[in-house]
Amino acid sequence: MHATDQPPRPEAHILLVDDDPIMCELAENRLTEAGYQVRVAHHGQAAIRLMEDQAPDLVISDIDMPVMDGFELTRFIRASAAFHEIPVIVITASDRADVAGDAFEAGATSFLDKPINWTLFSHAVRFVLRASWDRKALQTAKDQAEAGARFKDSLMSVMSHELRTPLNAIIGFGQLLREKFDAEKDHLNREYADYVIDGGRRLLNSVSDMLLASDARSGPIALNEVDVTVEDIVDLAVSYAQKEIELSHAVLKINVQEPALELRCDRLLVARAVSKLIDNAIKFSSYGVNIMVAAVRTKDGRLALIVRDNGPGIATEKLATISAPFTQSDMSLRRSKEGLGLGLPLVKAITRSHGGKFHLTSPQDYGAQAIMLFPEDRIVSGGSPINQVGTDSMLEATG
Repeated sequence: MHATDQPPRPEAHILLVDDDPIMCELAENRLTEAGYQVRVAHHGQAAIRLMEDQAPDLVISDIDMPVMDGFELTRFIRASAAFHEIPVIVITASDRADVAGDAFEAGATSFLDKPINWTLFSHAVRFVLRASWDRKALQTAKDQAEAGARFKDSLMSVMSHELRTPLNAIIGFGQLLREKFDAEKDHLNREYADYVIDGGRRLLNSVSDMLLASDARSGPIALNEVDVTVEDIVDLAVSYAQKEIELSHAVLKINVQEPALELRCDRLLVARAVSKLIDNAIKFSSYGVNIMVAAVRTKDGRLALIVRDNGPGIATEKLATISAPFTQSDMSLRRSKEGLGLGLPLVKAITRSHGGKFHLTSPQDYGAQAIMLFPEDRIVSGGSPINQVGTDSMLEATG
């Protein structure tokens, strides 16, 4: 037996269907010598009975047969829930020009002419079997990956609930202790209570971010939409980031061109996204960084929420990957900046869930600019013609 005759797997089971006894004997001997297990049927209905008894790995079928021909058998296999994935090699002595096309239309995997070239026959059998097993292996891997993803999402949801309850208790009792130590003017223990509260809040925020990231990965984020003014969104976002702003001595400038303009959105999520952009500007800049938070209308009527800083900026080669989950500009174990690397991915997901677009740019040697663009149909009321001076430069390269 030649090396080329080795089957891809010794347990390969082939069903040979042909009404020509000589062809069946020759093909069966060839396949058996190559190490395959072979069963023979002389028409389509007999083949179906054998398949129902044991599904083969491959069917090799002649076309012109009594009772049920090869076309009918192939169509039956493709229509069957139990057998539709079984590959079929069709063989025929017909000289019709369209016979190969008809075979493939019926669902054949491969096609061979009679008289059989036995070398080509062996190669075709081996190739079709390997392709079939490769496809099954890929499908198995895909199913396992999807099952793992579903398990991860379920685990994330359960863990989020289980962690939030004790964390809220820790934060609540920490606040009570802080008030008690305040009243007693016990500054040292008050500082310890602050550490407990800050740690609990940071962990609670991380859990919330991971759950939101899991929701964003599995589908659109569910929105609790309300009509809210742009000024309210910006004020809420700044309040979320107020402690970081104070600790870093950041200089914050707010430029809301139309404070009364109303946006239909999830108020808490959008404010959370803007606060994460402010937090990023602080986290990756030195003390005293200048940050501008702006809300402007574009020429085509969209609303842009902008956060710009004058920090060190982002390297060009990292702009394309920094919005991926669990990524920071510095992902080494010795990095000085805390965080899960979920800030920008969540901003992007929140913007997309509102039908908008997120843009991140970093002019050479000068800071970074993040823009959340919301579509015009989300603007509810309060809009009025605005002075476009200065807006174009802020929206440069956003499209």
